[in-house]
Amino acid sequence: MEITKSHNIVFHAKLSGKPANEVSTYPGTALDPKVVNTFMQDYTTQLDKHVLSKGTTWDELLKGKKRQSKVGPFEWLWQCTPSDFVYKCTYNEKKYEQRLKLRKIEDKLSQAHKSVIAIVNEVDLELLLIDFKPINVSVASDEIIFPDNSFQIGCECTTGCKAGLAREVCCPTLHGVKHMYDDNELAKYMVNTAIYECNSACPCGMDCPNRVVQKGTVFALEVFRTTDGRGWGVKTMEDIPKGSFVIEYVGEVITDTQAEARGLEYDGHRLTYLFDMDFVETDSKMALSIDATKFGNISRFVNHSCSPNMINYKVWIEYRDPRLQRIAFFTSRDISAQEELTFDYRMSITTKNSATPAARNSIPCLCGAMNCPGFL
Repeated sequence: MEITKSHNIVFHAKLSGKPANEVSTYPGTALDPKVVNTFMQDYTTQLDKHVLSKGTTWDELLKGKKRQSKVGPFEWLWQCTPSDFVYKCTYNEKKYEQRLKLRKIEDKLSQAHKSVIAIVNEVDLELLLIDFKPINVSVASDEIIFPDNSFQIGCECTTGCKAGLAREVCCPTLHGVKHMYDDNELAKYMVNTAIYECNSACPCGMDCPNRVVQKGTVFALEVFRTTDGRGWGVKTMEDIPKGSFVIEYVGEVITDTQAEARGLEYDGHRLTYLFDMDFVETDSKMALSIDATKFGNISRFVNHSCSPNMINYKVWIEYRDPRLQRIAFFTSRDISAQEELTFDYRMSITTKNSATPAARNSIPCLCGAMNCPGFL
């Protein structure tokens, strides 16, 4: 690292895989600000420790020295640095430690998802905070009791559900809706409609063409650190065709009263994982929500977009209660490998719990879509 005569910061770096004597030079303005900030924090931390080890203070070092107006704060620090200070970059060591920790988190999340989950951060030294219990099926809060499955109604497709679906005697027909999936288990209708899959009372097995969401995530996904200030996001590591089920939004099923109280609390942090289960019209006091704050999967890291590539469907499998729907994300178009997965928060995430409409409308949107209004 060096300060030029024109008061600019430049970095001299040996790139991985290059000869030891080959050093590249980069102006600070050409590097990711977060990377530059990481190096500067590392530099100043080591410098402070060096000053303390010499038995002196910065006040003593700066005594009698005058800073010129055109000299920036970091350049001033550079000029006052003791001549015997040697900076040793620890970035690579910290990145190695970070990768080891991320691998452990990967293993934990992959077990809950039962599919390949990668975690990648090529932006900074932040770790993915797993402050929730990984699950693959939603759990009930202390105020919710899931119904007894013994009252479940299944289909009677004695010759198999493929034939039953063709004859319209399978579960979708029993509940008055169209069969959603084609022969490749892709969604046939790109609208927010109800899906009724076969359940534990049906005679069919997991190879049934009407069991898709309950099989879980089958695509390899990656949680990655974004470069534009949106925190973490989720991308696919393989091509996904239009109409594919990708992931279910899971968490803690809570009452409307609980959602109201938690929503006010989350507003203070400007972060919420509340998702309304409002497909069926019902008394607002009887409505339910899913809270992925304490329980969840990587769907909680999927970012918003005003032009998303996924839409959510409400799915019923084991419970007849119309309020106990499962929320599943399907692709709304073909998605290429390494493309970020997104959905529209405005159509899904609860807003009734926010303190005021003004507070909701003040949340900036960073999705970058052409149709983005700038705020959620």
